[in-house]
Amino acid sequence: MAETIVVTDSRHPVTNTGGARVIELDRAEQLTRALSVGLPANPRLATITAKKRLSSAEGRRITAELRRAYQDIADAKGLQVQKIPAVVVDRTLVVYGLADVAEAEELIDAYQQGAH
Repeated sequence: MAETIVVTDSRHPVTNTGGARVIELDRAEQLTRALSVGLPANPRLATITAKKRLSSAEGRRITAELRRAYQDIADAKGLQVQKIPAVVVDRTLVVYGLADVAEAEELIDAYQQGAH
């Protein structure tokens, strides 16, 4: 089975992703904003509160998700995606602008059938 990677963001939702890996380019930004919600205006108190949040189970989960989100961004850069949404199959074939991943995979499959 071919590897499918979808590169998008929260403003360009995709459907019918099946087993595709979905990379949301703005996920790290969303997680960072969520971590800062309700922090005190006082920098010293904000630092204390943030440290408590990060050491909690939820904070550790968000930190792990942030690591994945930044790795996703690096992976998307490596794919040299030019616009979103992008459906990339086997890291070589790409369909831009289709939000329906299954439809994009079908287009790629049809191309491959005709090209070989």
